[in-house]
Amino acid sequence: MKKRIVFWSLLMALVFFLVIGFTTLKAQEAKAPTPKDLATRAKITMAEALETALKAAPGKAVAAELEKEKGKLIFTFDILPSITSETITEVQVEAITGKVISRAEEKIGGKEEEAEKKGEEKEEKNEAREKGDQEIEKEEVPVPLKDLVASSKITMVEALKIVQTATSGVVLAGELEKEEGKIIFSFDILPSPESQVIHEIQVDAATGKVIAQEEEKIK
Repeated sequence: MKKRIVFWSLLMALVFFLVIGFTTLKAQEAKAPTPKDLATRAKITMAEALETALKAAPGKAVAAELEKEKGKLIFTFDILPSITSETITEVQVEAITGKVISRAEEKIGGKEEEAEKKGEEKEEKNEAREKGDQEIEKEEVPVPLKDLVASSKITMVEALKIVQTATSGVVLAGELEKEEGKIIFSFDILPSPESQVIHEIQVDAATGKVIAQEEEKIK
């Protein structure tokens, strides 16, 4: 009788610890990874991942991000196949193995319409500010992807090489955008695993020159 009680007690204790361990593991997976987590776990660079992505989906990369999705560490790229394309291709490359794990197409319309709507709202705000004679910096109006790519003289691959020559660290994200009237590639870089700041480096998409470097504290 005593042996049976001891057995069930041990069994219940084992089940309890298994449940606690499983719950803790799930909680850790659900928690958003820190820049350090992303940087230290990735086995390939963004430049290497982008070259792989462009082989799977030729075109011009307009956005890139190192992130965790469904338990996997991945590089996600938005690629515009051509200036006349009505779709944008999203390619995901696993940051551990360097293999393409997904490729999907999405109509530009959805993203463009959202950008246009935001652009109209910003234009209205800018007009209101001018009428009110307020000395406030105007917000940048979003530019269609086709126009951004058409105005760019260098590719994201080339911009990444420029950035990696200018600074060390792990590139976490990149985007082709318009800021203060210039078409730029903007990159977020973690200088080192111990760093408490993210470096934002901007490369002029027309000249290929680094035009700005800023620091932002990691929250």
